[in-house]
Amino acid sequence: MVSSRPRLFTTEAVVLRHSDLGEADRLLWLLTPQRGVIRATARGARKPGSKLGGHIDLLCHVKLSMREGRELHGVSQADTVDAFRAMRTDIGRLSRGLYMAELAQRVSVEDAPAPAVFRLLVNSLGWLATTENADTLVRWFALRLLTITGFKPEFGACAECGDELEPADHVFSAERGGLVCPRCRSQGSDVLQPASLGTIKVLRHLARSDFPAVSSLNIGSEERRQIERILRSHTNSVIDRGVRSSAFLDEVRDWPEVGPVPGGMRAD
Repeated sequence: MVSSRPRLFTTEAVVLRHSDLGEADRLLWLLTPQRGVIRATARGARKPGSKLGGHIDLLCHVKLSMREGRELHGVSQADTVDAFRAMRTDIGRLSRGLYMAELAQRVSVEDAPAPAVFRLLVNSLGWLATTENADTLVRWFALRLLTITGFKPEFGACAECGDELEPADHVFSAERGGLVCPRCRSQGSDVLQPASLGTIKVLRHLARSDFPAVSSLNIGSEERRQIERILRSHTNSVIDRGVRSSAFLDEVRDWPEVGPVPGGMRAD
């Protein structure tokens, strides 16, 4: 006789998103190392005094005891591993954390192992809580995420013909997956992003280095703009949609002064 009792499992997770469910429950989108992105319900998490509520805040690194479900799992117990409080209480850092979390969600497959993506996100949220160079971290994260998921853009050779690129200014094609040489740039109707020699050098440095090695990198304003356009166009091409949280990130960047999250702001 097969038992009808739900199977229990324990996992680490990062809370990528959450939303209200019913009168007191919470619906969670979680990134886990062994199951990738999963959805779960935390019953009663919004009730005052709930033992779950304080542990499943947005972008928290948690350890969860779960009940297996067909479509939605159930959280039965939660413990905080790291709340990244310095990141979650500063709206500038929060906006960047939400962007990284959404990228991780978009490139991950539901119920498929994602240990490298999980560890990358956890490490990056930890660095985000302390770094003075948050935008460089976001760009490094996006490039490393693309690399470990098999979508790394080509910066060393022409993405069209494969020839090694001369040390000069080039253009980037998200459709073709990398930089394009002068001979191939006109072979198509795709949108081409300018990539100066300085931009290419920075992209190559970001691609081959761990974050601590680039955390103090001084990038010129034009190179920053080009890198942003290149990485966003490539990421949007890979996930076949825009990143919703990029609008919030851009808005916060334009504010004259970025500080603590006002009034316990939630970003569901």
